[in-house]
Amino acid sequence: MREFLVCHDYGMGGLWWWITAPSAETIQSAFRDVIVFDVPPDWWSDELDAIVRHVQLDDPDDTGLNELRR
Repeated sequence: MREFLVCHDYGMGGLWWWITAPSAETIQSAFRDVIVFDVPPDWWSDELDAIVRHVQLDDPDDTGLNELRR
């Protein structure tokens, strides 16, 4: 398992998460309308990392991703 940077671009902006999952394909299968970036976590600045949620693929809580589940 590793973290992937994920974005839901809704046209006027985007929502971002770090999602822990086995693969980018697993994330794209679980959520519609997301872009998965395969970048190392240190690519992102500490300031930005502080405002982006880190979640597990199967997190049952409302992480903002529930509406995007397939």
